Amino acid sequence: MRLVAAQRPGCSAVSDEKCPPPLSRGDPTFSRPRVILIPEPSRRWAPIPSLWEHGPTRPCDDYTTRSFCRYHPVPYSYLHRVMDDDMFQNESGPVDDTSQLPDLDFSSIPDDLLSQFLSPFDTPSLLWSQSFPIALDNQPRGFMRADEIFTEDGGPIPLPPRFALIKRSLVAGKEHAIVKSWERLLVALRAEIAVIGVRKSDIFPTIDFSELQNHSLVSEFTAKLRRRGGAIIRNVVPASEVHTWREETEMYLSENPHTKSWPTRDPHLFGIYWSPSQIKGRAHPNVLAAQRFLMRLWRSRDPNAPVVADLPVAYADRLRIRTPGDEAWHLNAHMDGGSVERWESDGYGNAGTYQRIWDGNWEDYDPWDSSTRLRVTSDLYNGAGSCSMFRMFQGWLSMSDINPADGTLLLCPMLQLATAYFLLRPFFSPRNPSPSSHSFLARENWALDFAQTSIIQGAVPSYTQELNSALHPHLQLDKSLVRIPPVLPGDYVVWHPDMVYGVDRVPTSSAPATIMYIPACPLTQTNALYLARQRKAFLLGQPSPDFGGGKGETTHTGRPGTQEVSDAGGEDGLRAMGLLPWEDKEGGNPTEKALVRMANAILFPESYDMV
Repeated sequence: MRLVAAQRPGCSAVSDEKCPPPLSRGDPTFSRPRVILIPEPSRRWAPIPSLWEHGPTRPCDDYTTRSFCRYHPVPYSYLHRVMDDDMFQNESGPVDDTSQLPDLDFSSIPDDLLSQFLSPFDTPSLLWSQSFPIALDNQPRGFMRADEIFTEDGGPIPLPPRFALIKRSLVAGKEHAIVKSWERLLVALRAEIAVIGVRKSDIFPTIDFSELQNHSLVSEFTAKLRRRGGAIIRNVVPASEVHTWREETEMYLSENPHTKSWPTRDPHLFGIYWSPSQIKGRAHPNVLAAQRFLMRLWRSRDPNAPVVADLPVAYADRLRIRTPGDEAWHLNAHMDGGSVERWESDGYGNAGTYQRIWDGNWEDYDPWDSSTRLRVTSDLYNGAGSCSMFRMFQGWLSMSDINPADGTLLLCPMLQLATAYFLLRPFFSPRNPSPSSHSFLARENWALDFAQTSIIQGAVPSYTQELNSALHPHLQLDKSLVRIPPVLPGDYVVWHPDMVYGVDRVPTSSAPATIMYIPACPLTQTNALYLARQRKAFLLGQPSPDFGGGKGETTHTGRPGTQEVSDAGGEDGLRAMGLLPWEDKEGGNPTEKALVRMANAILFPESYDMV
């Protein structure tokens, strides 16, 4: 056995960089150090799960050192005991003391809601300490298998008690509005799913890259994209050019046979970031132009929001090569960008992202408001696979012909409704919990829980948000999660970062399917800070910062450098990679100009008196 002092989550004594100073008791996020008793069969980099019991204290604030302050180097196995006198207490009393809760007003709740029994789904049958941690040696990073989001009796995993307090505080005093909102939502979902069932893949808007200057076509396309959440821009890169990239990729992999797929759960996702095709794809003028076009679809209620959508920033992700005939691998329906963070005040609550939904007015929720995204902390628990940049769109560039029958991307094309539903779902339970009942999905069968539990369906700290038909029945994912239309080499597929998506199984496939992940990221302070770290990784051939350390491509034959970026994208391509300053005049209003100057100072401190 070994005693380990857990002072700060994410900060290691063996870091090459200095972690932020310890918190003081005056800091609202202060939490006393805990001593954890851990078996010592092997040494492994892993987060300390006991911190989840108390919530995050605060991750490393300096994004320039976050890659070094990500995990504790501790002997890791199953957590046996937490030796801490504040396991069930904080500075002001017991965690479950209702005196800490806001006053709850039940006067406006319909009487029939107060007499409901809790569903079996809300009866915890597996303690948190039993359900986690999961042995990392056997698990994919950042994802759960479908059977891991249930307890042994088929119910969802209960979280630590503080999540019940979080849920109660979100609905306190607004119970009646939340109930009415839920009822309207179920009606809207039923109608929208019927439309999806008829239109299927045709529901996703498409436009040719050459048509982006056609005002009437663009207006129709953008209106549909804002509603559906996903789209395809055709022919962004000429097919002949993409075919050359694919050949270069195959050559790069053959010349460097030690390149491994990553993670093991997805044998087709290759852990390379700096291959010639990836460098060319991120810097290509048409790709950057498509990203500018897409990011202008976002708007901001705050005219002084520090974001410049006209200046795309490159995010180095991986590429996937899916082999023919692989029927085993697929991705369950999920959402990126954290899980429980969406309910936490220190997560998405910090920016008020979903406040309209919590107020009982999901119809007023605007998923395209960038001002409610800039202060979001989507990774409070050092989850593997999280993205440190603010992505306005997730996306990939196709390097192959990909037909729906070959296994492709699945999207749920009701962005606003699906978001509102999975956020409100943890607050409601069925009166009759039998899914076989003909009235199971009826709004009359669902009631607001009088006593909120700690359960948040499909959400576990440090993992992605999982969705399925058992936990989220009204989404009817067997109908609402549909395949995208066929794509050709050079097509750019994009979707909103909050969109529910998955990857289909492959019943038949005659040729490999290759895609290059290229999200659309605007210039923000956070993105500039990450770009500084990513630039260093590029120059050294190391893995992109979000994907761990290691040797990476440092010794790879044929790895491109700065000159290749310039050849592929010119000055705009260099700027997107953080290799050339932006011109100050490129920012529009004073806030944007100040942001451009700040980004330049972050990336080029020696030129801006920041050394």
